[in-house]
Amino acid sequence: MIMNIVFRADANPNIGMGHIMRCLSIADAYKSVGHNVTFIIASSEVEELIKKRGFKVIVLDNDYTKMEEELKIWPQSECPNIIFIDSYYVTPLYLSNLKKKFRSRLVYIDDMLSFPYPVDVLVNYNIYSSELEYKRLYHNSKYKLPSLFLGPQYAPLRSIFKKSPSKKQKENISDVLISTGGSDEFHLALDFVRFLLKQKQLGYTYHILIGALNQDKIEIKRIATGNKKIALHENVSDMKTLIQSMDVVVSAAGSTLYEVCACGVPLITYTIADNQISGATAFEKLNLAVNVGDLREDKTAPQNDNFPTKLRPDACKMLFNALETLSYNYVQRVNMGLQMQKVIDGRGVNRIVEVLKKASL
Repeated sequence: MIMNIVFRADANPNIGMGHIMRCLSIADAYKSVGHNVTFIIASSEVEELIKKRGFKVIVLDNDYTKMEEELKIWPQSECPNIIFIDSYYVTPLYLSNLKKKFRSRLVYIDDMLSFPYPVDVLVNYNIYSSELEYKRLYHNSKYKLPSLFLGPQYAPLRSIFKKSPSKKQKENISDVLISTGGSDEFHLALDFVRFLLKQKQLGYTYHILIGALNQDKIEIKRIATGNKKIALHENVSDMKTLIQSMDVVVSAAGSTLYEVCACGVPLITYTIADNQISGATAFEKLNLAVNVGDLREDKTAPQNDNFPTKLRPDACKMLFNALETLSYNYVQRVNMGLQMQKVIDGRGVNRIVEVLKKASL
């Protein structure tokens, strides 16, 4: 039976690209077996990106933070069999009303455990996810505990990351990838390039990944062009090949960590959001990454346009020092790479689709 699958997610300079990218990975799997897929988004920033992947897009033109208000403008024509929701701004009322409106199966992609979600399935692919925590969350709740898809075996990576070959570590590293997220709201890529340009000598080639919503791309290109030790990468179509060609990756503690793990490339991570802290801590505990900690100057300060949170003045230095230390520890890098590929096999999307199918959802 051909099903109609709907994804409700957003991407913009404030929230980054993570929600959309992991939904696109799942959407690719449904499309590959002939199902109809539609994305519903609040605003048009990534409309063309989604269309280029071959999916129908409906733009609601609403405030992505006020999801309850959007239900009256949801298109009735879609008649979805399954709705995937990936947003931190859902409420119990929103989810309940969405289910009543369409009588569809609801799948929520979670990493916050904010409240008991009135959905049919919860996906939390984070390495620290716990069935016990969800049972506590739903204890004495009026909502039934959903089917739980927990752990990194459900990490929704793109199909290219399946069956990655074992990574052979080089004793002396030469290439380092710096990933700062799709929107890089803290302008870390620009700051790091400026930091590198101040160094007397660069021992490695630094590959700077420029995200789709990075607002500093013009300035980064202006100051980095011509420097043989700084390579810029934008609109990368084959992320797996790029990661595999690196000796070390430096990345925020988001979905990129799981892609790097699938490739077995030694990893340095950091946090710039509260929901990244548990992941970074768990990755370090399991010897999957070196965690330099929170790069925010004062994460307890109000976070709004009048009082924006800034990076620590020594943020770039912290990353640089961690890289220097890891680069000299060949044994640690070898052990890290082996452990990474034991944890992530790149088949998370297939498991999500297959388990949902077996459950007749």
